Amino acid sequence: MIASRFVAVCALLLAACFTGAAPASATATEGACPASGGVTVVVDFGDLGPGPLIRCAPGTPANGIAALQEAGFEVAGSQKYGLAIACRINGKPGPDVESCAGMPSATAYWSYWHASAGGTWQSSQEGAQTAKPVPGGFEGWAFARPKSANDLPAPPRVAPVRQTGTAVPDVSIAGDIEFPWGFVIGAAVILVIGGAGVYLSSRRRRRREQ
Repeated sequence: MIASRFVAVCALLLAACFTGAAPASATATEGACPASGGVTVVVDFGDLGPGPLIRCAPGTPANGIAALQEAGFEVAGSQKYGLAIACRINGKPGPDVESCAGMPSATAYWSYWHASAGGTWQSSQEGAQTAKPVPGGFEGWAFARPKSANDLPAPPRVAPVRQTGTAVPDVSIAGDIEFPWGFVIGAAVILVIGGAGVYLSSRRRRRREQ
């Protein structure tokens, strides 16, 4: 009876190990995406600093805002228009530059760009919430400070070129790699169940022989 209960408990533990395990989800990485896929996102903070950041959004982001977020950038919209307007990226510009109450100032705002790998930056003709990033392509954001509203913004200062070996996992984004305890525990439980089964079978055989 005790052995039977022990086997039942082991079976429950085994089920918990397998139901609790989940496949690792794709995470953002530092650097340009590999040629196999993803969308490379370049954010140029201009005079706000720091220097341009390049990250890879895995998979196929639904739109330009999603690409920013999935590349690990924090995006804040305006109070009036929400994420239809990317007002702050990673907290910049600060409230001293832009209140983000409505439309950003025409002389201090985020300009939105796109490009094919190895191509040239093109100013997006769509808003980031409706634009569809091209798999394998580049999405660019550059903080613009034109002297007047009539001046055209400058593209990101990083060329949309995929460089070998730049896509290195960023621990702060992807999180720590966990040891596969679920697999180890599951294997151990299987061994215990097998041993308990052999024990029960041997015990029953001895009883029949007696």
